[in-house]
Amino acid sequence: MNVFAFITLILTAFTLLYYCYIANNTEEHDVSFFISVELIIMVMNLCTNQGGVFGLAWLYLVVDLVFLGVGWLIDAQDSVGFYTSIGPWFKNTFTDKDTILWKVLSFVLFPAGAVLYFVKYNNDATLAKTCGRAAFFGLLLWIVLLWAILGLAL
Repeated sequence: MNVFAFITLILTAFTLLYYCYIANNTEEHDVSFFISVELIIMVMNLCTNQGGVFGLAWLYLVVDLVFLGVGWLIDAQDSVGFYTSIGPWFKNTFTDKDTILWKVLSFVLFPAGAVLYFVKYNNDATLAKTCGRAAFFGLLLWIVLLWAILGLAL
């Protein structure tokens, strides 16, 4: 049951990214309700995993699957755009030989990424923003992983 709870945590993060993409790429639809519910579900999922109440993972799975289906009903064109943008994003992120080491360093060691942001900002603002963004996402990942691992272990 622990594995299922962790899978629903990953699906919740995916659904949250999906609705953030729709919010950024459409002016016609307000999906702030779905984003806020997904944020609440993310925190609830982490708390119930920490509390050992893994039976609620079914509820999170159902809500995520319903929200993914509703997202297609809200805007099918942007939904297709989200799924087709995943491949090029990976290609652009991991084939850029000039900044890949900076991105990996900033993501894995987020304090180093934050320092690189401030050090490189005056000389190379693009590289500084890349390091800062990677450090921010690295920090978020470390927080969620630490919370999830401690929740499952304790």
